[in-house]
Amino acid sequence: MDFSQAVLFDPGYSKYTLPFSANIDAAYKMIFSLKSQNQRKFKFRLLYPQLLKLLEHTISFYLGCLLWASYISQQFKNDPKDILDNNYIGQTVNEEEMLYEVNYVISYIEKLKKDCKYYLNTTCNLPDNWLQVMTVYKEFLTMNKFLVNAKTTADILLPPMIKELSQDDRNHILSNIENVINTGELKELFKVKELIF
Repeated sequence: MDFSQAVLFDPGYSKYTLPFSANIDAAYKMIFSLKSQNQRKFKFRLLYPQLLKLLEHTISFYLGCLLWASYISQQFKNDPKDILDNNYIGQTVNEEEMLYEVNYVISYIEKLKKDCKYYLNTTCNLPDNWLQVMTVYKEFLTMNKFLVNAKTTADILLPPMIKELSQDDRNHILSNIENVINTGELKELFKVKELIF
């Protein structure tokens, strides 16, 4: 990546994003369209791997945003760079709308655990750090007022939980981000999650 002039608001994640709430709602609509409980359980069993994959992919995207924010704000701490293509600059935003997807994901983590017990008769062992990622991301969004003023890397505020990164850590994070942007495998970002919190 070339940072000589500026940094991008999105390093390349957006081309891999999927509409989370719309997809989840559509899946449950299919499940609830079936009359018998046995059919619903069977349909849930069939859809469960896709629901889990979509949830993991979505949380990985939010983790990617935190990794990118951590990288650019700390890498250019002494030499702030302009941020390009931030479509939120100067916008008047509705907090509820801006947090809708984030809150949806947070509540769905708990819902999926309950649905596993109900439909599959088993415990759904979701990684503990999924909820942690979403909670930190929500804090990041709100403390930055949804990035409507983020014109330079100096404008980005990081939640207290985010660690101070060494240059090696920053290099490692950047390398991981670049790989993920090439492959689209956003879940690979979890390999460097521990570097930031």
